[in-house]
Amino acid sequence: MSTRNFVSGSSIILVGWLGATFLNEVPSQRYPKLDKTPATVKLDLESMNATATSSEKSPALQVSLSR
Repeated sequence: MSTRNFVSGSSIILVGWLGATFLNEVPSQRYPKLDKTPATVKLDLESMNATATSSEKSPALQVSLSR
């Protein structure tokens, strides 16, 4: 088997595999932990909640003038 035949055959198999996986529709039940909200929305909500709770409980901060 020559290198050219091997590379050509491998590329045909790879293209076929990628095409089959691209066209295959996966049901959402296969991914039960899939969340409906994007991660950035979660982070924004968590940071707003953390800011709200930290501003209520934070004592007066002392300013340091050391350089």
